[in-house]
Amino acid sequence: MVQNTMIDTNKSAPKATRTAKVLALSLGSSLSMVASIVFGMVASRWLSKHDYATIRQTFLAYEFVVPLLMLGLPNAVYYFLPREENCKRGVIIDNMALLVCGGLLFSLFIAFGGHQLLAMRFDNPDLRTTLPWLLPYPLFVMPIAGLAAVLVCADRTRTLAVYNVVLSLALTIASIVAVLVTESFAVPVLVRIIIPALFLPIALYLIFTSVPGPMRWPRWTSMIEMVRYSVPLGLATMLGSITLQMHSLIVASICTPEDFAVYINGAMEIPIIGIVTGSITTVVFAEMAALCAKGDKMAALQLFHKASIKSACILFPTMCFLLATASPFIVFLYSEQYHASVVPFVIYLFVLPVRIVVYGAALMALGMSRAILVRSFFDLAINAVLCFVLVKTVGYVGAALATIITLYIWTIPFNLNKISAGFGVTWRESLPFKSLFSILLVCMLCMPLAVLGAYTFPLIPFWQMTFASVLYWPIVAYLLYRTKFLVLPVKLERLLPVSLKGIK
Repeated sequence: MVQNTMIDTNKSAPKATRTAKVLALSLGSSLSMVASIVFGMVASRWLSKHDYATIRQTFLAYEFVVPLLMLGLPNAVYYFLPREENCKRGVIIDNMALLVCGGLLFSLFIAFGGHQLLAMRFDNPDLRTTLPWLLPYPLFVMPIAGLAAVLVCADRTRTLAVYNVVLSLALTIASIVAVLVTESFAVPVLVRIIIPALFLPIALYLIFTSVPGPMRWPRWTSMIEMVRYSVPLGLATMLGSITLQMHSLIVASICTPEDFAVYINGAMEIPIIGIVTGSITTVVFAEMAALCAKGDKMAALQLFHKASIKSACILFPTMCFLLATASPFIVFLYSEQYHASVVPFVIYLFVLPVRIVVYGAALMALGMSRAILVRSFFDLAINAVLCFVLVKTVGYVGAALATIITLYIWTIPFNLNKISAGFGVTWRESLPFKSLFSILLVCMLCMPLAVLGAYTFPLIPFWQMTFASVLYWPIVAYLLYRTKFLVLPVKLERLLPVSLKGIK
């Protein structure tokens, strides 16, 4: 939603500028994922499973409800700010006022006994101590949620990238130091609350220096208009965000904190996924939307096919490599005591084939935004029911199984059905299945090389991953290049010997 709106307000921008904006938007979330993994690597080794789970569960409740509290309001900045001529800062102030009200709801929930309820539900008495510390947290995090939108609209994407990098580094380094020094959950939790508070003045400075004009008090009529715009368009995004957090909440509610710690380390998304799909698909979406508007749906469909093949050339090899090396990969990240995290990690790897395209981008280009809302609602409902039943039945592994089952029996069939109908083709023609299968086959045939490198000798996980990478990645990349699926940059291709280039 954020990226799509951004593109609409910058149609005249050149492709390079659009790509830079997409990358700037992707950078923050990708860095957050990397930072979370790095912090997890340290915390998993220095803290007990209970203390590590306490840190993750402390922020889980906030992460679960924040999409509802924000109501899609940060995205509204992309729409209202470029259209306001008289008082642009007024748009920001109205947006911040609404976000503060949303933050107050969470703070009041915690203040009036919510921490007791969550501590009991998660079977973790230490949350009675840590959750009250979150009382001020949404009040200095949520008001600046529109920072990315403001800086993108002001064409300050480099500033946004620098801010995201510095914040992620400060948060990660301070949290790691807190873990190493105290070997407890308390100080790391406080650090992860205090660091964002310290960055609040910087974010406010960037926001108001990027937007010219006078200041004013929030206006009720303007805020109502903003809510009316943001809620319907942001509803699918909110449902999608809640769906992503649902499995963690159910595992935390049913399983022990120790089992939750094992699960949460395995249930991670490889950071490269968001960069690849977000960058490729969002940039392509602008051209797809233009082609669909002209009525040239076949050209738009070909563009959709090209995006899927480009993504698949990165995501399919990544999936096959990690399937072959899941055990040393998880042990390398989180130590031997989290070896059980391999099971949910392997299950979640089967999300990768689904992520080669952002189906919502195609649906929006076809003017089928209502279909996204319907799909998101049933995604949440089906996943929640399956997750609860399977976690009750087989433990935390059931949450991972529920996600995969939901994707393959509902989400993907629904997407392909709607996209094929929108383009006027059969579902078999909605994606280049023959090419995708060929890419997957090449990657699968190379998996024994990764296995050979990882398990031939009894080495530490780092060297297992290194040898597996040396044997696997050059071969799979070369085969995808020779089969013309992988297109190398011209400068890199010139470095290849003529004998390796083959007939192009």
